[in-house]
Amino acid sequence: MFWFFKNKKEDYDSKINSLDNLVKTSFSNVKDDMTKVSNWIKFFKTNEIKQDDQIKELNNKLERLISEVSSLKVLYEKAPEPERSIERSSRSIVHERVQSFNRSNQSFMNVQSSLKGSFTPAQKKIISVLTVSDIPLEYENIAKELKLNIITVRRHINDIKRIGFDIKEKVSVDNGRKVFYLEKEMKKSILSKK
Repeated sequence: MFWFFKNKKEDYDSKINSLDNLVKTSFSNVKDDMTKVSNWIKFFKTNEIKQDDQIKELNNKLERLISEVSSLKVLYEKAPEPERSIERSSRSIVHERVQSFNRSNQSFMNVQSSLKGSFTPAQKKIISVLTVSDIPLEYENIAKELKLNIITVRRHINDIKRIGFDIKEKVSVDNGRKVFYLEKEMKKSILSKK
């Protein structure tokens, strides 16, 4: 009968030891989990701080941009009116001062010989663009202004020169392309006739 109680005592001891080991393992796992959670919290906190710093930096840049834009706006408003309207007036003059003509029945290639000194509407547009321009213009600039093909502009300029109109030509220092302009006296005489 003693051995019966002895077995029960050993059985309880083993169960207590087993329970003790399980509790230790559980607490160890909880400790590891808490460490991992703590690491995640630290990670999120550092990212939050970095993002806050980035947001502050972006806000500072935005404030600087706003102040620069407002100062540019003030400078623009203080600029004299003629300087501000050069671009608009040059475009409107080109379109306002072009006269309309009746269409010719003759073949396209004989236009220059039949006109004998007068210009087609397209040629007049090119002359108007060169008249209002303050700088020499490339074929591309004229084509963009008149919404024409570069080849068409080149053909019109050559036709104008053949008629005898004095369009000056030189090579641009920046890109080596041909640029065209009218002399100041020519511009004055054209503007006085209009």
